[in-house]
Amino acid sequence: MSTGLLILLGERDPAKPAHVGIERAIELFNASTGRALVARWVRTDAIAEEVFSGALSGATGVWCTPGSPYASRRGALHAIRQAREHRLPFLGTCGGFQHALMEYCVSVLGHAAAHAEEDRSATDPLIMKLSCSLAGTHARVLAEPGSWYAEAVAADSSEEFNCNYGMAPGFEPLFTQSALEFVARDEAGQVRVFRLRDHPFYLGTLFQPERRALRGELHPLVRLFLEKAS
Repeated sequence: MSTGLLILLGERDPAKPAHVGIERAIELFNASTGRALVARWVRTDAIAEEVFSGALSGATGVWCTPGSPYASRRGALHAIRQAREHRLPFLGTCGGFQHALMEYCVSVLGHAAAHAEEDRSATDPLIMKLSCSLAGTHARVLAEPGSWYAEAVAADSSEEFNCNYGMAPGFEPLFTQSALEFVARDEAGQVRVFRLRDHPFYLGTLFQPERRALRGELHPLVRLFLEKAS
């Protein structure tokens, strides 16, 4: 039987539908595949510098969950960096999408990356407050026909959001020559999904694909991620 240890990075809150959806998604995956993927929640303020000798020891995948601002931004960013550098399967949804972009911007591109929710004095934040809130909404997510995302999910899908913050469009040119590519957008052209081309599985979505599990369904991206993590 295939097994694995999936780290759920964040402060678990059973009142958050996304957190319940994540746990339900893992149950659905195990039941449908016969695998025994084990999930362990790890608080961001439990992450020390040498994470692989502690909180992330034995991990076969990392899911940076919704729920920012996290108890420790530094802990979240450090765990994300370790997942990226150790080539662990990684999925960041909502707040995880935002912080994975921040980590890559700072660690790989060498550019400052502020989050407007966490640093209200920031004059040019990478993560900005959306002009139109996506909290509690469904919205279209579009990708080029024949692209990786279109093949994995669809060229045009309706996704569930619960977010007030996203990437500032002015930062997009910074990523142009990097391995991080933007693979899906909304109808206005705003980035909604990214992936790392040179990584076994490293994906961020501003929407919350885990919520489909609340209806008894596994989102294709969640299934792909859990297959890699197990």
